[in-house]
Amino acid sequence: MDSKLKIMIGAAVLAALAGCVETTGGGPSVNDGLSGSDAQFDAMTAPCINQAARMTGFPAKDINIAERIRTGGGALLVLDVGGQNLSCRSESDGSVTVFSEFAN
Repeated sequence: MDSKLKIMIGAAVLAALAGCVETTGGGPSVNDGLSGSDAQFDAMTAPCINQAARMTGFPAKDINIAERIRTGGGALLVLDVGGQNLSCRSESDGSVTVFSEFAN
């Protein structure tokens, strides 16, 4: 297969996949029963990263948000802590809880 055909096939596959990706960009236009707004995710980010850094000893500056997930129970951040994924949820009192993704 020549390289131009490979490039065209690759571009078509990427375009098809792009239509399947869901983001938390402005939220859904229908009530889907899930919660987690951009404001909630933004408010959680620093406390979640700080708690994950204290919990693991990994530098906070090197912890990244891997995913923002809207759930029926509220916003859930997935943190990348040196290749290990940790989850973080907001509690009713405004605090956050960081836990292993396998703890659910």
